[in-house]
Amino acid sequence: MTPIPIREALRVIASEAGPTAWADLSISTEHPDDGAVRGVLYPQGIAAGHCIHGRGPGFAEALDDLRRNWAQARALADRNSIRRLALAIIEITGDQGECPDAALRGAGFDQEQIERLGALACTEATRLAAGGPFRIIATVGANAAAAGRPAPFRADIADAIPLAGG
Repeated sequence: MTPIPIREALRVIASEAGPTAWADLSISTEHPDDGAVRGVLYPQGIAAGHCIHGRGPGFAEALDDLRRNWAQARALADRNSIRRLALAIIEITGDQGECPDAALRGAGFDQEQIERLGALACTEATRLAAGGPFRIIATVGANAAAAGRPAPFRADIADAIPLAGG
């Protein structure tokens, strides 16, 4: 593998982990030949401390090992993200009366996390707090998910779990 495909593979792995994730691949003189290349993923960013490793004799093998290890760790990461997202939904709804996806993005969640885990987080928020059931409102216009593109409508998030009194 050459540097550009390696960088793109690392970007894909990091993007699956979240907006602050950091991934790297390096060659070590300290490990045996079958683990000379080491990949590392910090799902919550390099300063957060928790990391996932992958090793192999070459770049492709180390990336494959990192992908496998991330897939195993992702279930735990998702549970933690659902809880953090649920707490943010509760707080934002308490402050604003509703929970726009733009406010969740402002709280550090990316749109992919919101779309993938939002319905589960709303259910968790309802379990944790009074004032539910909770829902996430898709923002349109200037604060939509991506400039020039409206936020995707997700009936399972926006309509399946209405706000109390709504």
